[in-house]
Amino acid sequence: MTLDQLETFIHVARARSFSRAAIALNLAQPTLSGRISALETELGASLLHRRGHTLDLTEAGRALLPYAERMLALRTEGTHEVRRLQRGGLGRLTLGANPSTSQYLVPRLIESFHAAHASVPIWVRTALSPSLMESLLDGAIQLAVCSHAQLHPRAEVLWSYSDPLVLVAGRRHPLARAGSCVRADLAGHTILSTQAGPTRLGLRHVLPQGGETPIAIEATAGEVMKQLVLRGLGVTVLPTLAVWQELERGDLVRIRVRDAELPPYEVALAQWSGRALPPAAAAFAALVRQVDVTSLLG
Repeated sequence: MTLDQLETFIHVARARSFSRAAIALNLAQPTLSGRISALETELGASLLHRRGHTLDLTEAGRALLPYAERMLALRTEGTHEVRRLQRGGLGRLTLGANPSTSQYLVPRLIESFHAAHASVPIWVRTALSPSLMESLLDGAIQLAVCSHAQLHPRAEVLWSYSDPLVLVAGRRHPLARAGSCVRADLAGHTILSTQAGPTRLGLRHVLPQGGETPIAIEATAGEVMKQLVLRGLGVTVLPTLAVWQELERGDLVRIRVRDAELPPYEVALAQWSGRALPPAAAAFAALVRQVDVTSLLG
């Protein structure tokens, strides 16, 4: 059993397709199939079976997957630790951030960390929260700043922050000029939404009850929504930390919904449970725990 075989198995299990996994690994499909076949031969069990046009894990495959993921993560951790010892100091910080926190919060956290640890190299990946969970599991990142609601059950929360969700519109929008509305008023306006996450959650609380208000424009991330709202295309719900500067400048206006209350958006700093944090990641986590987010963004 080799690490290459295990890495190939993990990619196939996630992609549920030999062809998609081959593209992700930049391998010829016969090479990929050969690795899976050799692994199954050694284990004496079938790991995958076809269901229509997709692949599913067998019971043996489901049993192997968490161990394969852990072995790959240990390889990454070991490589990072050796490189840290060679360089001296705290080593490298590898951090993931979802789009909502990448606008203002995470850049300011990194700025504060760099001021205290200028010699530490930093690598940041921006992706949706479920994808960041995969990167944490693989060991590709040490920490993730993301939606608390979308954490993997095996992720460990090191810090959390409750951020207000706000209904926003561009400054020239009729609702922005009014400053407030009731839920029924939104039926006459263009609604923009992400496909999941805090925007979708927030809209459920403010859209008119008793009828289906159509979503006019939908995207995977809130940054697209923000840009469209800035251009006057409609209204949406976004975390305050994603539109902080636009609200400060008056480019976006917060609209109070008089007959509804928006839930908070819970942000978390997470690691994969049971792993010792490398020194750079531990130092970053310690800094974040001491941060006053309101002062940081202000």
